Amino acid sequence: MLFRRVVIVALLVMLLQPAVASIELTDNIQLSGFGSTAISKTDNRTPLFISREIIDETCYDCDTVFGLQLDIDVVEGLTASGQVVKRTQDKWSDPELEWAYLAYEYNDFEIKAGRLRLPLFLASEYYYVGQAYPWARPPQEVYDSILGFTSYDGLSMAWHYELSDGLQLTVSPYYGFERLNEVELGAVKLEFDTEYMAGLYIDLVGFNYRIHSGFMQAKYQQRPSPNTEKLDIYTLGAEYSYGAWQWMAEVEVDRIQANWYASMIYAFDDFSPYITYGESHQSRKSKGVTTGVRYDATSRISLNLEYQMIFSVEEGNRGQFVTSPLAYAESSDVDLVTFSINFVF
Repeated sequence: MLFRRVVIVALLVMLLQPAVASIELTDNIQLSGFGSTAISKTDNRTPLFISREIIDETCYDCDTVFGLQLDIDVVEGLTASGQVVKRTQDKWSDPELEWAYLAYEYNDFEIKAGRLRLPLFLASEYYYVGQAYPWARPPQEVYDSILGFTSYDGLSMAWHYELSDGLQLTVSPYYGFERLNEVELGAVKLEFDTEYMAGLYIDLVGFNYRIHSGFMQAKYQQRPSPNTEKLDIYTLGAEYSYGAWQWMAEVEVDRIQANWYASMIYAFDDFSPYITYGESHQSRKSKGVTTGVRYDATSRISLNLEYQMIFSVEEGNRGQFVTSPLAYAESSDVDLVTFSINFVF
């Protein structure tokens, strides 16, 4: 209940101070926040999307997210940051500590230690901030490919280098220590006892484009099995803007699946219509088309109206569902309608 009270206070502050992007508690401490909620409904009884489980009954909280972030300038070059998030799968009384780390910058290098965000995808750093991306939710073909895991406990080092005016390269290796990761697939809870996560990402950022590539290896046991397995994950994403147009595409590949999407967005005035096409192969087999429009009511509040069609490539395959639709005697195809609102402060 305490977290819900903090949410109410933060929302009141946001409404009373519409021009403030964050709240300065002191000269070196800032509080900021973000949130999303939606009305969503499918035409299929089978729960759709990990951690959201949208069905054919109108859902008012399947996409609800709220987060608070505290940033502290400790001394010159040393900062601390913490982020608490009520994710879609969490109760208001039990939010998740998404990140909590110390960061030190020296010249072109940055070192972080603590709980950090997994840097596999284009939107990884702001995955829970619906205001930061064009869709009602990131394309699930790619962003559900690692079962919704978004953070690790460990260390990272980043090297930032300006290749030329307006072109910056970032190379960042990272290492995650042992941790138990859990995810619920309907009534089934999966437990992954991760021995380590180790990876590297490379970012190339220009004036109107960004290319992001990532690699991660995880060594783990899926309880109760005693067998230890390794999984190598490769990702590649790119975004490009030209005038009112924006294009985004990402691919994720590992030994059990391959997933990708491509999206096109056009912005005029405060409206941004978009269309996205995505596919999943091997362990999940589906194709999906999403059309929608985003409306920026203010610089910090946006709304999305979205219609999504997902088609199964193989009858009975889980696809983007939480479980096989055969368990519900349902079709393997599904249509989804979403109306969402996002905000930041």
